Amino acid sequence: MSFLDQCSNENIHNRNIDVSTYAWDAEHVLLVGELKEQRYVGFINHLGERVDPGIYHHLKIELLIYTKSMTIKDVAVFLPRVPRDDCPTMATSLDHIKGMDITRGFSTKIRKLVGGNKGCVHLNTLLLSMAPAAVQGSWINNSWQQKEAGQPDMELSKHLVDSCWAWRKNGPLVAAWAKRLGIS
Repeated sequence: MSFLDQCSNENIHNRNIDVSTYAWDAEHVLLVGELKEQRYVGFINHLGERVDPGIYHHLKIELLIYTKSMTIKDVAVFLPRVPRDDCPTMATSLDHIKGMDITRGFSTKIRKLVGGNKGCVHLNTLLLSMAPAAVQGSWINNSWQQKEAGQPDMELSKHLVDSCWAWRKNGPLVAAWAKRLGIS
């Protein structure tokens, strides 16, 4: 029996993150990420203010990605619902990521660049959840219109090695991939 099956109390909070990938052209994808945080009960915040139930955060990030190098070509941030009056100033906080590549070390770079009081923890959470989806979406964009199996994209495929257990360097999936490419 799951913990949820054992819980008799009501749901008080929900955070949904949705990431979608759209084909832009043969070499680019548009990644759209959205974070919505819903409070189902009223509460008293840290300043002693009463906050009614409802959407507390609603944020959206759009990234234009060059799929060959996983480079962020452009970024747009929308903040339809934020809890504080000064939160909208964060709409430009991710402008610095233009030109960055989504590769190993991306999360560390983001935390250094816009982490803590340099950015919005909710935008950063959304952005960091979008990075793996960018790799997946880029791979799909590069291969979805093929009529037959072609050579895998070396540049894009190398991002997969050691990205998870299934793609571990010494595992069977990487061995099969390397055999297909004719590399050892």
